[in-house]
Amino acid sequence: MPVSERQVQFGVASGAAIAAALVAGYYGYDQWKKRYPKYKEQCALFKEYEELMLPPRSAMQALEDDITKQMRSGMEKANSSSVLMLPTFVLNLPTGEEKGSCYAIDIGGTNFRVVYYKLSDKRGQVEETVMKQVAIPRECYTGNSNKLFDFLATTLADFIREQEEKHKKHGITTADGSPVVGFCFSFAVEQDSLDSGKLLGWTKGFDVDGVIGKDVVQLMSEALVRAGKPCRVLALINDTVGVLTASCYFDQATEMGVILGTGTNACIVDKVAHLRKWKAKGVDPETRTAINTEWGCYGSNLLPRVKEDLELDAASGPQQGRMLIEKLMSGLYMGDCARRVLLSFAQRTQLFGESTDGIPEELGKKDSFSTADLSEIESDCTIMRTRVAHVLEQNFGLYPDQVPLETRYMVQAICRLVVRRSARMAAALLVAVLKLQGWMENPRRLVVAVDGGVFLKYPKWRRFLDQSLREAFGSRSRELMRLLQFKPVADGSSLGAAVVAAAAAVSS
Repeated sequence: MPVSERQVQFGVASGAAIAAALVAGYYGYDQWKKRYPKYKEQCALFKEYEELMLPPRSAMQALEDDITKQMRSGMEKANSSSVLMLPTFVLNLPTGEEKGSCYAIDIGGTNFRVVYYKLSDKRGQVEETVMKQVAIPRECYTGNSNKLFDFLATTLADFIREQEEKHKKHGITTADGSPVVGFCFSFAVEQDSLDSGKLLGWTKGFDVDGVIGKDVVQLMSEALVRAGKPCRVLALINDTVGVLTASCYFDQATEMGVILGTGTNACIVDKVAHLRKWKAKGVDPETRTAINTEWGCYGSNLLPRVKEDLELDAASGPQQGRMLIEKLMSGLYMGDCARRVLLSFAQRTQLFGESTDGIPEELGKKDSFSTADLSEIESDCTIMRTRVAHVLEQNFGLYPDQVPLETRYMVQAICRLVVRRSARMAAALLVAVLKLQGWMENPRRLVVAVDGGVFLKYPKWRRFLDQSLREAFGSRSRELMRLLQFKPVADGSSLGAAVVAAAAAVSS
């Protein structure tokens, strides 16, 4: 029985053709004839998922337009949109002209970094970087305010003394001679100036008494005084703002900083006049500022969700009903989404065997299949899909001889479907911002600075992103793709905090 590409709806035609030919040759015609009906059923179900998860261009354009609309609404009025569009109070974007030595403290999890930067006299160059990464003891990130901030401040104070002794000078200082520090604090804060912000709530395992509702810059400054090393913490930013501003220091064509990793967010450059909800007194409306979009919060019925996405959302605890687009694209969720789809295939089409025993117990458990596993399977180019078989054995206890060749190809196709949708969602968000910035009507060289493991460590995801952008740009894709430049900025948050603080010191 011949198996055409049309019958084998894998989404990637070459994979379907190879799978069909290999399976028929490997098992022989009679064996393949027996297996074909179940395989055909799986292909039909795959086609259903493909149509739902990868909607046509018209549906994607409607999604992009709605995201742009939500962003505009979020800039006009507070609490009017799921896309928050928050002011960052960064009014002096780095230009590369900043000079001298400055420091950063970067905390976004149970490890934190203190960093020394010597900014060159040559524009946009860093002469020297010294970094120290420290694990925060559990008693500090689950204790009280003084215990946490005294630990952070003591570590930073000792580090600054080491650098001052080494370099025999202070670098950039304020009028009273205090070292200048940028603070990257990747937790939710409500800012009312560049150098102050009240913590709204803890995440990432932190549970420190006496901090929520308090100004974290003030708490850090007071702790530095107790540590015997008063400093001026002139900038409070998050990691997304850091990625943007670090790239601005090197290239002033940077207009977006994006995180594509465990979570997703973007910070964009626009005029103060366009952020109407921010009543910035005494600021020229034409001044360019950084806006924290919080685009991962976007949600609407235009999102291409399947029942497994609804199940994943329902199991997300306090995040239920929130961060809906992030749940379709980020590293935290992609693996579990693929696991849930694989489970549905096992239940509906006996993907891993005909009896209930054919459904591995681990397949029904959350966290049994990570995005790293997804990447390993999706990127397998071996003819026999040996890496697919290895992951299935390691994660679900399925021995290679229990997983027929056509099943391995189908598992890979399902994983690839989740990855392709993730890249499409990222493309939709990027296109929405480009429309917001007027770039589609006035194309210019524009740099998108990016950090995060999904983008930096997953080359095929990046290729799917490029493909999705070309589809969105249509007949103008060659022109526009040449002007849109993605710039990897690994660990840019610390440098971003330091150069924003340096820029603030110069302006003051």
